Amino acid sequence: MRRFVLLLPLLVLLAPELAAQRIFQRKRPDLIPLEGQVKRIGWFFAPGVTWTHTRLKNEEEEMYRSGDTVYNATYDPGGRIGLYLEAGATWYTRDPVIVDYFDLGLAYKNLRGKESYESTLLRGDSVASFTGDGKFAERFITLSANANKFIQTGNYQFVQLSLGVNADYRVGSDYEHTGDPVLNQHAFPPDLVTQLHFKLGYGFKLTGKLFVIPTLETPVFSVVPEDQGFGQLQWFSSDYRPIIFSVRFLFLRPRNGFDCPPPIKHNEFKKSKTYKPDSYHP
Repeated sequence: MRRFVLLLPLLVLLAPELAAQRIFQRKRPDLIPLEGQVKRIGWFFAPGVTWTHTRLKNEEEEMYRSGDTVYNATYDPGGRIGLYLEAGATWYTRDPVIVDYFDLGLAYKNLRGKESYESTLLRGDSVASFTGDGKFAERFITLSANANKFIQTGNYQFVQLSLGVNADYRVGSDYEHTGDPVLNQHAFPPDLVTQLHFKLGYGFKLTGKLFVIPTLETPVFSVVPEDQGFGQLQWFSSDYRPIIFSVRFLFLRPRNGFDCPPPIKHNEFKKSKTYKPDSYHP
């Protein structure tokens, strides 16, 4: 008994460390098998939609001043939904400590938005009021590359963090606007847009070969054109932030002679249920 009393403080001190060791020893299954079961090159496709996000509050702006002539305007930009479709190849790393996989994709990206405005032109003692509105629709072919990291939240669930670059080449556009493009200082992205972007997704491994990853993407910096605020682009007289929501279907390719077993779904009721012989009587 005396020895136990002497050892008790030591056990209390060691208990948290022992518990932590037990927790870390419960290794979750690898999302991507690392023992040569799958080929290092895979593929994916990702349908989705785009949205051009704008500011939440509008303020009157002075757009032009010369002598006694002043032009003030209040712009009201808005987003519209567009189509997005991407497909490409993946490359899985051997030691996924920092990056689990890289991908290279080719996409069709449709960015759409609208803008209305109210303005006044003051010239001496006279005042003239104007209103107008417009819409735009851009069609791009996009080449993108990403580095992707999984953070597991369950045996077959994970957060995906991605950092990448995209190059968008305009293949078509439609612009409609009733305003004066000079006084309203209209501007548009160039034919080639190059940006850095960030993606956040939450994914599931549904079978041994298939991942499904709903993902949000937005640019964080524009290389071309010159950045106007964390990846925003200007259409007409307002800035817009492209946002892409897509669902990535990611496919593994098993090697010959190997198979990727599907995720095991345990039935907790069956696991907790105990069977007693017929001869047992409480």
